[in-house]
Formats: sequence, C-alpha cells, structure tokens
Amino acid sequence: MIHFQIRHIPEVSSTNTVVLEEARQGAPEGLVITTDYQTAGRGKPGKDWWSPRGKNLLFSILLRPPLRLNQVPLMTQIACRAVAKTLKEKYGIDSEFKRPNDVMAGGQKLCGTLVEALSTPVVLEAVAAGIGLNVNAEASELIPSAVSMAMITGKVYPLKEILEYILEELSERIGEWYKTGTMR
Repeated sequence: MIHFQIRHIPEVSSTNTVVLEEARQGAPEGLVITTDYQTAGRGKPGKDWWSPRGKNLLFSILLRPPLRLNQVPLMTQIACRAVAKTLKEKYGIDSEFKRPNDVMAGGQKLCGTLVEALSTPVVLEAVAAGIGLNVNAEASELIPSAVSMAMITGKVYPLKEILEYILEELSERIGEWYKTGTMR
C-alpha cells in the first residue's frame, strides 16, 4: 500500500512539472499535487491539457517504483483502469481505458493521463503519474469530443472525495504490481 501526502496548490504550470521537480529534490513516493488550474497542462507528447478553473480533478502522484524503465508505460494502464473502476463502483458511470492514455465514456473523453519518468539511462528514479478527470465542467467548457461526470449524470461532485477514492484504488493496484509484477 502506498501512503499518500496530498498538497494542494491553487495554480501551477503543470502538476507533473511540480511533482518531477519535487522528485529531483528527494521528495518521497506518495506525494500528490492537486490544483484548481494549470497554466501549461500537458497531455501526450505535443498535446496541451486545458481545464476550466476549479471544476475538474487535476493531480499528479510521485512514485518511486522498483521497476525497469521499459515497464513505465504500464503505469498509464494502471492509472486509467483505476479511474474507470472508481467511476463505475462509486458513481455508477460506465467508462473504459482507451489506449494510449484516456478513459472514455460513451465514446467521449472523460479522463486523460500522462506518465513521465525521471531517470538515468539505466536507473528509474521516479515517475510522475498525472491524471485529469472532467468532473463538474459544462459542455461549453470542454472540447467537443469530451464529457464530464456532471454532464453524464446531471450531478455536481466533490473533487476531494473523488480524489480519495481514486488514490485508494491506485494504492491497491500499484502495491500489488510492486509485489507481484502483474497488473489487475
């Protein structure tokens, strides 16, 4: 099990940028940076991630996994599947992992992930696992191919509660992966 330490910063360039900087300074595994707004959010290479201020769940987790460099991309699958399971079990929202780094609901993007590594050519030092989940945004605040939890259900959700549920699921999945080397 991973024990998380959550730190909220109202506005950052990117939660992954902050987590990677903290990793360089020796921060321990389990640091979680959340924000209301990113001025330079990133998605997969070459893509920006934009979200309206304070409406969606934007966070990154610092991990120091005992893994090989070539295993880092599997962290994306773990993160996406943890989000999809949380959405189904806690909120009744059907969604699925879509390669390479999205969670989709009804063919629309509900969540994106970005996993970045800090490493030397042979040693994995740290991983920043960033997650952007559209929670309370309205259609006019998202790109046309995106959807939010609120748009699906008509309800408004507490961001902190969703974060806690996702971190709980991630802790179980990552802990199991560290021990067994297998994903669920």
